[in-house]
Amino acid sequence: MKGKIRKIFPGANTSNGFYSYFDYIIPKDIKRIFCLKGGPGVGKSSLMKKIARDFSDRGYDIEIFPCSSDPSSLDAVLIKDLKVVLLDGTAPHVVDPKIPGAIDEIVNFGDFWQVENLENQKAEILQCNKNISECFQRAFKYLKAAEPIFYEIEVKHSDAMNFGKLNKFTDEFIEKLFKGIENKEELSIPRHLFGTAITPIGHIDYGDSLLQDAKKVYYLDGKIGYGKTTFLKRVYDKAVQKGLSVEVFHYPLIPDKIESIMITDLGVAITASSLFKDKDIIDLGNFLDNEKISKYKEKLVMDEKILDEMINYAISNLKKAKLNHDIIESYYIPNMNFEKADELKEKLVDRIMKYENK
Repeated sequence: MKGKIRKIFPGANTSNGFYSYFDYIIPKDIKRIFCLKGGPGVGKSSLMKKIARDFSDRGYDIEIFPCSSDPSSLDAVLIKDLKVVLLDGTAPHVVDPKIPGAIDEIVNFGDFWQVENLENQKAEILQCNKNISECFQRAFKYLKAAEPIFYEIEVKHSDAMNFGKLNKFTDEFIEKLFKGIENKEELSIPRHLFGTAITPIGHIDYGDSLLQDAKKVYYLDGKIGYGKTTFLKRVYDKAVQKGLSVEVFHYPLIPDKIESIMITDLGVAITASSLFKDKDIIDLGNFLDNEKISKYKEKLVMDEKILDEMINYAISNLKKAKLNHDIIESYYIPNMNFEKADELKEKLVDRIMKYENK
């Protein structure tokens, strides 16, 4: 029987640049970290994909972490039962061994390069890197420009919300959800990641993958400013107080905002992902004063249009960055010894299997 594969974004393109939750990939009881180093197109992601498939076929549950700047590429793989992580340790998420040898080690793909040929293409590679940097700068400027529009929408909606009634509803929901749940008397540290991302191919939502183990899913229906983050934070704070295991998935444009939570120990998820519209609905619109919001109608239509435009402009620049990244890969790929990389993959599989009984 194949193991489950779960997709999660470890980082995101946000209004404040690239934002990383990379540290939350790694479990506290990790046994081995393989930190992969090397340029674009050298096979880091391909190796991780092959190892993920291999161990899934062997029945192990896997978490894979796609890159928000190229969702077809992986930033990391976690083989959960074996407590082994493989991760890309290159920019923008530079990772170096913290406990070299004992837990972490570097896997250097630079050993498989034909350096002389790459030196001959140095000018072209440098120009593409410059283009990529400029594209990301423009993308992040558009996302930054979207931030005040987001907060303007939030202010208008918040002004029309009856938060007194929402607070009462939240209290009742929390009481019902945790009724009969004993305090585990353990320290719970929430795990923070992203379930969605702003990418070169648009907005991607992995909600159906990351919440696949939930026995009960609530769909949190509400627009910007309806209080989704406050509701979710109050619920997960209560779970943390009880010592329960919690995962928190953030909103990529504004990472302080929350889109979903998973209370792992209860098998309960609450999410604003539209993929779950058919689940039990918590409709925050019930606490909106429709008469009050009507005075903002025209302004909200304009604000929401501008917000979408800013995000779409950012996406178009992320796409241009990806095209330049593909050009760089085209220089590296012919100058890699992929037979050696395949041999490395087999060696890593053998080494990882040794952790089965440790």
